[in-house]
Amino acid sequence: MCLELVAEFDPFLASHIKKYGNKGKGSTSYLSLNTFEEFVNLMGQKLRETIIKEIKKAKYFSIVVDSTPDVSHTDQLSFIFRYVIHNGEPVERFLHFLPNTGHKSEDLAKVVFNVLESNNLDIQNCRGQSYDNASNMSGKYTGLQARMKQVCPHAVYVPCSAHSLNLVGECAANCCFLAEDFFNLIQNLYVFFSSSTYRWQILSKQLQGNVTIKMLSGTRWSARHDACFSLSYNWKEIIKALEEFENDKLEKPQTRCKARGLLRKLQSLEMGIMVSVWSDVLERFNVTSKKLQEVKIDLKTVLSLYNSLIKYSEELRNNFDLYEKKGFEKCGIKEYKDISSRKKKKKIGFWRNSRR
Repeated sequence: MCLELVAEFDPFLASHIKKYGNKGKGSTSYLSLNTFEEFVNLMGQKLRETIIKEIKKAKYFSIVVDSTPDVSHTDQLSFIFRYVIHNGEPVERFLHFLPNTGHKSEDLAKVVFNVLESNNLDIQNCRGQSYDNASNMSGKYTGLQARMKQVCPHAVYVPCSAHSLNLVGECAANCCFLAEDFFNLIQNLYVFFSSSTYRWQILSKQLQGNVTIKMLSGTRWSARHDACFSLSYNWKEIIKALEEFENDKLEKPQTRCKARGLLRKLQSLEMGIMVSVWSDVLERFNVTSKKLQEVKIDLKTVLSLYNSLIKYSEELRNNFDLYEKKGFEKCGIKEYKDISSRKKKKKIGFWRNSRR
C-alpha cells in the first residue's frame, strides 16, 4: 500500500507495479514482504557500518545510554555515540536498540562492553559517558559510570544536563503544596473533559478552534508548559464550559458535582496567581530544556543556561504585585481563600457555663 502511494508520484515505480505487481509465486517483483524486510535489514546494516567507520576515523568518542519501555512494554536500551567529525563539528549517532538488557549496573556494563567489542571499537578511546541520574547509572561506586572508569579512566562522566534540570524543577514544585494542587487541577481538568466525547465537544465549542487543554507529561517535566499555557490562554472559556455542566439539570449528579468542584478551585485567587506565575516559569524552563538537548551544546553553554535560569527565577520574586494583579483579572476575586472563608466559632461547653 505504501509503494502504491509512492507510485502515484513516481512513474518508474508505477510502471513496475503495473507490470509485475500481484503476479503471484514464481515471478520476481521485489514487492513481497520478505523482500521488503530484507531491504530494510540491508539498509540498516549499511547505515551501522557507515557510523562505525566514521567513529573509527574520529578515533575518540563518548557514549550516551538510556532505556525506556516501548509500546509492547519491552524495555529497550538505546545506544548513542557522540564524536567530532573531520570538520570539527560534534555529531550524535544512534546505533541501535537492545531489548531486555536488565537494569542492574553490572548487566548494563556487560552490554556496553559487548557493543564496543562487537563493533571493534577500543574502549580506551572513550573520552566521555552521559546517562541520567538513576543510581544504577550514576552511582559513584557501583554504577555504570564507575564500572566504565575502572576499565577506562579517561571516560569522564557528565550527567545529562536536561535530565538534571528536569529533576530540579520537579523536586522544587513538590516542595510547594499550592504548586502540587495547581498541577493536580490541570490534570483533573483534562481527565474530566477527555473522559467523555460530549464533554470534549462542549469544550471545543467554547474554545472555537483555540489551543485545547493538554495533559501533564509523565516524562518531560518541562513539557508541562504546554498544559499550563493552554489553561492560561483558555481560562474564561474553560470556566464557561464548566458552568454549562454545573447548571445543566439533565446531567448526572456526579458530573455536576465534579464540574462544581473544578470550578470552585479554578475561580480562586490562589489559582489565578499560580497559573500566571507558572506560565512564565515553565516557558523559560521549557526553552532552556530544549537548548540543553542540542547536539552542539558544550559544558560552558550548559553552565550559562543554568545561571540565566536561576537569575530569572530569583527576579520573579520581586514581581508578586504584578502576578497578584493578573490573578485578580483572571478570577475576578479580591480576597484570598483563607480570608474569604468563614471563621469557625468555638463552642463553649455546658460545664463551663455552670462553673460561672
